[in-house]
Amino acid sequence: MDHLQTMTRPGNNSLVGLPLAARRLVPAPTTLLLAFFALLAFHAAPLHAATVKVSGFGLFGNAELRSSLRLLEIEEGELDSQKIDDGAFLLLTRLTQNGYLDAKLTATYQKSDGTEETATWTSPFEPQIPEGVVAEKLHYTIQEGTLYYYNSVTIDGLVSIDPEEAKNYIIPDTSLYSRKKDRSYSQNILANHQKQLAAALAALGRTDAKVTPLSVDIDKSTGAVDVALQVDEGPLYKITQAEVHYLKEDALLESKEIDPGANYTRAWVEDQVRAIRNEAYSHGYPDTKVSSRILKATPEEGTVSVHILFEVRRGPKITLSGVEHKGATDTHLPLLDRKADLTTGTPLDITKAEAARRRLSRLGIFERIDLSYQDDGPGQRKAVFDYKNGERIKAQLLLGYGSYEQFRAGLLAQRDNLFGRAHSLSFSAIRSIKSASGNLNYTVPELLGESIDGTFEINFLNRQELYFDREERGVTMGLFRRLPELKTDIGLDYAFERKEARNPKFEGEDTDDFQEANIGSLSLRATRSNIDDILYPKSGYEISGVVRYADESLGGETSFLKPEISFAYHKQLGSRWLFHFGARAAQITFSEGTLSEIPPNEFFLVGGENSVRGYRRGEAAPLAENGNPTRVEAYSLVNLELEYPILDRLNLVLFADAARIWESAEASELYETLSSVGLGFRYNTIVGPVRLEYGHNVDPRPEDPRGTVHLSIGFPF
Repeated sequence: MDHLQTMTRPGNNSLVGLPLAARRLVPAPTTLLLAFFALLAFHAAPLHAATVKVSGFGLFGNAELRSSLRLLEIEEGELDSQKIDDGAFLLLTRLTQNGYLDAKLTATYQKSDGTEETATWTSPFEPQIPEGVVAEKLHYTIQEGTLYYYNSVTIDGLVSIDPEEAKNYIIPDTSLYSRKKDRSYSQNILANHQKQLAAALAALGRTDAKVTPLSVDIDKSTGAVDVALQVDEGPLYKITQAEVHYLKEDALLESKEIDPGANYTRAWVEDQVRAIRNEAYSHGYPDTKVSSRILKATPEEGTVSVHILFEVRRGPKITLSGVEHKGATDTHLPLLDRKADLTTGTPLDITKAEAARRRLSRLGIFERIDLSYQDDGPGQRKAVFDYKNGERIKAQLLLGYGSYEQFRAGLLAQRDNLFGRAHSLSFSAIRSIKSASGNLNYTVPELLGESIDGTFEINFLNRQELYFDREERGVTMGLFRRLPELKTDIGLDYAFERKEARNPKFEGEDTDDFQEANIGSLSLRATRSNIDDILYPKSGYEISGVVRYADESLGGETSFLKPEISFAYHKQLGSRWLFHFGARAAQITFSEGTLSEIPPNEFFLVGGENSVRGYRRGEAAPLAENGNPTRVEAYSLVNLELEYPILDRLNLVLFADAARIWESAEASELYETLSSVGLGFRYNTIVGPVRLEYGHNVDPRPEDPRGTVHLSIGFPF
């Protein structure tokens, strides 16, 4: 069933607070474009008229510099001489740090008596505005001058790192396209790059590594800078002896050795300190302090042998005397005790107590949980969980727009912690130009054991698709389990649904045809994900799959098997580009002669803002000889995107989509391939990206559009 959600998974066309228009008003693409940029302007500009302007650095450059002035709150209160000078200093610093070493900045400011004055700043910076000046209007004009940039970099003396790899610490790897701005040069930039390269060597055990410039040749006419660096890696620091001393009032209680052989680095020392401390915690020493010092560093041939000592002061041994829950006044106490799973009378292990706090947080009914310890007699402490309850009743009006459904409005309501047992009940009702849907979901945590949750769901959908009208209603019961160590969710659910299709426009079917079926099915689902941001991913991957089996033995009237799989990958290329790759495939198989028993609802809709973007939703279908569409029994889809930031939250996107569609899953050699390329803009909001995209069909069929404009919300895959 096609659900609409808010702030859940990407690609759902989530609803957001856009201006509500009359239900019958369907805007043209030009109107949508103007509305989109009006939204950007509203988001980016203050509500009052601007008193400070920046010009001379290009459209987007001016906007970025203008935005940076907000750090000074320059428009708050009087625009005095201090603020004008501070603003000039900030802008000039930004310019020189980005390679414009000869930049000049002129300010024209209008005083309260209407007179105008000008002032000019260059590097090195000196204040220019007389004391006592108060301006009503201020206009900074930038003369950027020559952009100085790395033209070439050579590095001598490297052994531990490949020289070509090391150049990435100096010149960012922009992979597909390198601008001079991405390779900007200044003395501060070069100094930072030297530190980064030295730190990378230190992380490999070259503690004394030094990076110094041999030569810096600057062509003032072009801004090209040729840099030659000399690296002195120094000796390799090796751990030849590592001791752990357990002390009490500076008296040695016991000692042990750590296996030698590792390179001496700060990360290695931190790992050892963490391991020693956690071991002490596990034995009931919550006040453990660990320090380290080098006892001896002996130079040898090309190496330095390091003898390091870790000193451990464990403090008194503590027993967990009790567990107290404060503030959770409406939650069943046995549930909290069971979820915490801490045994009194055992040594106090604060790592286990912290793990208990995380488990309690995953109930999702508390805004915050603080953990503290109270003395409870000699050698005993009590763990105290202090809860701040979250909102128990939430309601939200939903407004939005999708390229196919147009304007949408709805209500989302949720009641958490029912019966004090962390149960939740959610309800949504959404109406758009072409659909109406409703969903009631009841979730029971820990229905079976500690990590298996149960859900019960009632769904309704009435939707006008491109080639038929669908109506669906049903109930679903499921079990879901989270496997944190594998970053994987698995689920098994049973669904009983009534599905109806009216007014089909598929080949061989009359528009007066009416198809309906009761469908009972089992679905097995699995998702593994490590993406960094579910709303706007920039790195990581996600793979998910579902196998749905419908059969008469499950209470339905038809039988089929429907596997689906999807994969998404996101990676940053260089310092600015983002690469996104998505792939999906699915098919439905059924017994020969049973096609008429399966309503069109169960077949696939290809095309739309999250598919092949040169088409509307469902428009990328196989065509019969007479041009009529046919049902899609199988498809595979690939999406490729390159994204580039052009403003603070506004990105340019280049994309290519391609789908292979089969009318019959059995006839694998008979398929059609549809593809589109295009570009768009994405504006990042708290509910995901607002997307304005145009997909152009590469080789359209006579019945196909040349392209399609989409305005939607949510990441496409």
